[in-house]
Amino acid sequence: MKTKARLYVSLGALALLVFVLATVSITAIWNLRGEGRDLLKANYMSIEFMHGMLSAVDEIDDRDTAVVQLREMLVRQQGNVTEIGEDSATSHLEHAVADWVHAGGDSATTDQLRQRIHAITELNRNAILRRTAAAEEKGETALVWISLTGALCALIALSLLFSIPEHFMEPIRKLTEGIDRVAEGNYQERVELHRTDEFGHMADRFNTMAAELEKWKNSKLARIMEEKTRAEAVINSLQDASIGLDEQGVVLFANQQALDLLNMTETEIVGRPSQQVAAQNDLLRVMLSGAQRGPLKIVKDGREQFFASEHVPIFKSGERLGTIVVLRNVTPFEEKDRAKSYFLATISHELKTPLASTDIGLTLIERQLNKQNDTALAAIVSDLRKDHQRLVRIVSELLEISQVESGNIRMDIQACSLDELIDEALAAVKVSAQQKDILFSRRTGHDGLHVRADADKAVWVLVNVLGNAIRHSPVRGIITLETASDGNWVEFSIMDQGPGVPVAARERLFQRFAPGPGAEQGTGLGLSISREFMSAMGGRISYDAEHAQGAAFLLTFAAP
Repeated sequence: MKTKARLYVSLGALALLVFVLATVSITAIWNLRGEGRDLLKANYMSIEFMHGMLSAVDEIDDRDTAVVQLREMLVRQQGNVTEIGEDSATSHLEHAVADWVHAGGDSATTDQLRQRIHAITELNRNAILRRTAAAEEKGETALVWISLTGALCALIALSLLFSIPEHFMEPIRKLTEGIDRVAEGNYQERVELHRTDEFGHMADRFNTMAAELEKWKNSKLARIMEEKTRAEAVINSLQDASIGLDEQGVVLFANQQALDLLNMTETEIVGRPSQQVAAQNDLLRVMLSGAQRGPLKIVKDGREQFFASEHVPIFKSGERLGTIVVLRNVTPFEEKDRAKSYFLATISHELKTPLASTDIGLTLIERQLNKQNDTALAAIVSDLRKDHQRLVRIVSELLEISQVESGNIRMDIQACSLDELIDEALAAVKVSAQQKDILFSRRTGHDGLHVRADADKAVWVLVNVLGNAIRHSPVRGIITLETASDGNWVEFSIMDQGPGVPVAARERLFQRFAPGPGAEQGTGLGLSISREFMSAMGGRISYDAEHAQGAAFLLTFAAP
């Protein structure tokens, strides 16, 4: 039997049994539902009518109201006669009601009326018990059929579970093993499947293919073509522009990407000394020198593109055989990086105007509140002022990082008084320090020290580090400022009493967008920008891990 036919038969049988199981289940549930509905309509309602009549006789003091309710319940009962003998009992009930009404509700007619009511009630109760027993019997029968059908479905499903995988997986396993061995170069491999279905046909065609490959492998031409194809595949698989040089600098190969960039043909470059060719091609000269800093800008396909040059040495058994010069296209990354820098610069510049306006508005509101002495509103405005200051700090950092990324850091480096730089930075953080009662302890071992720095950038770095120290210091904490000099360098330390920087976070401390310690975190740009500024001024910034309590940052400036 073919594989397709076997699947149709097996799954069709399973689907048929599932359909039968569903049909039996739905039929049983529907019948039981009908039994319950008929029971409610036929018998339960009659019992309710009889309870209503007893209530009229026993509980209603107003005779006219009782008569009305008796007749109403009687009419309903007459329309709900469903059991054998219930018609006659209802007729007797009608006469008993008439006698009770005519006699004025005396004890004799009342007892007779109760007897008729109890007779109909008992008749319907017996009917309920009878129908309930019949429903239970039907339910048990349905359960038996459902169980048998379900068991049959489970047996067939288990049979398919073990037979179908075995039918498919065994030939697939053998074919896979054969393909793996042929892929490894073992062309003598054959797959034996004694079957007449699709898998048997696949095995026959596989064996035929393996036999043809074995013939090809045994020929000398095949071996030569294999080596040639392998070498060409290695060269052409290099997606980046690549040029191979031997130890003497002779060009061994150049792929098509490199030829297109150099605007040369293979015969003009391959087999010739690289220096001779570079004398006639400026791009090749730059590639071979490796002196270019940053990406190379090359006009290709009518637009500027950027390429990163890399020299990869080739070794075999510890001996250097040559070098591969790779020119990797980094245009998408460069364009994205520039677009990001332009976006940061533009959005930061655009945010400065509304922030300046909100600063003026907040200042006016604060002056008005000082006159009104409204403490509640003053607290709200104070929170707004804090948020505004944080936005100003973020925008300032974005502007600075855009300058750093674009390489347009403007520096006016000259001899600056370190004390004046510190005083200006402390004045900038004075308000935030007063809000937490922070004290500054200045320990200067040298007076009148000067450093080589851009005054604005140096103050920016100091304010950033001091601001971090204030944010992470406890209320009424002390921030220690120390100065030291060895003649060539001037070191300035800032130490707080906060929680310090965890060991796991210190490696990424000066990386962009690195999360800071504690719950109150900034943008993650401040320390990164500070490092760029200090490096541009010929100095450096570092974290002092030897400081026992809190965090300590060391700023090193070059002496003038």
